[in-house]
Amino acid sequence: MKRLVSFFCAMAFVCAAASAQSEALPVQSDGHDGEFRGAWLATVAGLDWPSCDEAPIVQQLHLIEAIKGLSEAGCNTLIFQVISNMDALYPSKYLPWSAVLTGEEGKQPWYNPLDLAIKVAHECGMQIHAWINPLRVCRSDDQPHAPGHVTNTHPEWVQNYHHKLFLDPGNPEVVEFLGKIADEIVSGYDVDGLHIDDYFYPDGLQSDEGQTEWNDSLYVKYGNGLSLHEWRYANINNVVRELFEATHRAKPNVVFGVSPAGRLSNTRHLYADPERWVNEGTVDYLAPQIYWAIGRGDAAAFETVLDSWRFVAKGVPVYVGIAAYKHNDAYYRGKDLPYMSMSEFKRELEMCRGTWYVKGHIWFRTKNILEDEFKAYILSELY
Repeated sequence: MKRLVSFFCAMAFVCAAASAQSEALPVQSDGHDGEFRGAWLATVAGLDWPSCDEAPIVQQLHLIEAIKGLSEAGCNTLIFQVISNMDALYPSKYLPWSAVLTGEEGKQPWYNPLDLAIKVAHECGMQIHAWINPLRVCRSDDQPHAPGHVTNTHPEWVQNYHHKLFLDPGNPEVVEFLGKIADEIVSGYDVDGLHIDDYFYPDGLQSDEGQTEWNDSLYVKYGNGLSLHEWRYANINNVVRELFEATHRAKPNVVFGVSPAGRLSNTRHLYADPERWVNEGTVDYLAPQIYWAIGRGDAAAFETVLDSWRFVAKGVPVYVGIAAYKHNDAYYRGKDLPYMSMSEFKRELEMCRGTWYVKGHIWFRTKNILEDEFKAYILSELY
């Protein structure tokens, strides 16, 4: 009963905010007190939220609690995953409802998670960026899908690589489709940003000399004199450009950001070229995932990877992805051993704050930083 009372109180809190226009925080700010402090709220497989076994009313309560918890922990930006496998956490013209809500893809959950997240985040004084995985279709090729899923509506757009499904960025129809999704979100909702992460061409494809599981037949039609590798890079550039332009066509004040792999070599291995996006002006911020400890003594050391982004930033703000998930005994070994102590995160944030092109950070992920010990440490030592 107490939980239901809390829920209705929270819903009253949300509804009161719905009639007022919320003021978003600035995307860039100077100084420690105004830094971008984000958190990824991962919904794929229900990592942070939701549980499909819970009733819709309980799911909503837990989403409200999570967002309010992030605000209480000092975060000012929510990166909310709304598309993870060409499914949606809002009613879409192009995608079916995500199975993470009900256990069945395409089934109506009887509420709109994106709409609720926006209202709560804005009432808490937070920005909210809608996070989508633009090319991932499904993590397993033997999974059944709803009639409205892209595997059924446009199977010719889908590539199977090592039993995982991807949209083919070499197909102009795919790029146009992604632009429509961006427009649907940005035009239809009061989001402050659109955000994509590191799902480009699949890992391993660039070094797969046989190329036996990826059909590049469109290269003959659209290659335009480029080498195969150059064409694949151009395809990812086209995806990024289309999402950037669709975002700004819909609402010029909404930002578009990309969270690539932390090491530039890993990012380029996926045919993603952040320096090109910066030079062409097709990205508003970068959030490299620098998920390694300081002082590892190798090319993945936090300080080494952080320094590499100074050659890319060129005036575009960098919000560093921080590996909160590694404060877990599953990682307390080898070169991840420093994460046993939360002081590792203080060292990383101090390094970020002393770096001119870094304007903030984003925690991966919400569930980790809302643990009591972690949340208390953030408030007492970091913010």
